[in-house]
Amino acid sequence: MLVLSADGKGIVMRPDSLRPATAKAAAKASTKLATRLSKGEKRNRKRLAEVGAVYDLAPVPRQATDVLAGKRGEHPTPAAPKAKNKWLTASVVDDAAQVVAGIFDEAERRDPDHRRSWVALVDGNNHQIDRIQAEASTRGSSFPSSST
Repeated sequence: MLVLSADGKGIVMRPDSLRPATAKAAAKASTKLATRLSKGEKRNRKRLAEVGAVYDLAPVPRQATDVLAGKRGEHPTPAAPKAKNKWLTASVVDDAAQVVAGIFDEAERRDPDHRRSWVALVDGNNHQIDRIQAEASTRGSSFPSSST
């Protein structure tokens, strides 16, 4: 299998790296501590880093008893699959569409004829799901509708 993954991570930025609207909102806020931001004070101080990965994965067949919780030691579980040849990218500057396009570029470099099964993993962010489906459509492929 070829796995494509996208995620976003909010990261606290230096004040001079904030976008103008966010910097203005951050300037209005007060802080509890002089040296750092305490819990709950990071609002208006973050930017979203878009993170992407492409990796190879050998499927591991499982039975229902492997998935359902049972008594400890009752059924030995098969070894979890291990990601191989992982390629990662992340950007605070590029938006989700650009990062997802980069993920597809890497996936197509690895499997130009689409002979392998492609799987896209997203944590449920509808914007990222839309970006993946739009990029797949642009390139003449498709992923099934999202499932949780």
